[in-house]
Amino acid sequence: MPIVTYAEQTIAYTVEKQDVSFIKIYLDDLNGVKVTVSPHKEEAKIQAFVEKKADWILEKWQKTHDDLYAIDALTASDNVKISYLGRSYRLRTDHQEEARFAFQKGTFHFAYPENWTEEEANEQLRAEVNHWLFRKAGEKFPTLSEWDIKVDEDHLKLGRKETDHIHLNWRLIQRSKQKIQQTIEDLIQEKTC
Repeated sequence: MPIVTYAEQTIAYTVEKQDVSFIKIYLDDLNGVKVTVSPHKEEAKIQAFVEKKADWILEKWQKTHDDLYAIDALTASDNVKISYLGRSYRLRTDHQEEARFAFQKGTFHFAYPENWTEEEANEQLRAEVNHWLFRKAGEKFPTLSEWDIKVDEDHLKLGRKETDHIHLNWRLIQRSKQKIQQTIEDLIQEKTC
């Protein structure tokens, strides 16, 4: 599967060859970016076109799945909410000598040195939350289906089906178990959206 990297985001896409005289980009809700081209179109030109449209692709994908990308704008302040398995949990912040992130008794806790700038604290919080959610996705996803479920990086697709397992975008851990199971079922059935 070809990929393009734009603004530190990997965009994986599939190419479908048809008898057309144009290049068309389609964002499939489940399977990600699909590119339709003429069978005679060179791979380098296809990739150049996708690179040219990468900003638009990223913007549309994140707008469509805004619930999955809210964590990229988190700030280190009290009363911020972090979604996990369909529920929103409050974030509590505090100052300590070393940065620390934990989930205890239904609340996220983030402590960081008092001398950090707001930008440093926000960046560390986002990294900690992403790491924690990725790890939790690895723990929880396999329990939601009889299929073998593997956690995948965010490549602008909710998941993909292989012959004997399913890959799921780690960001789905923010949605409810029912929604995650529906995504798994849709991938098993090879639906397109």
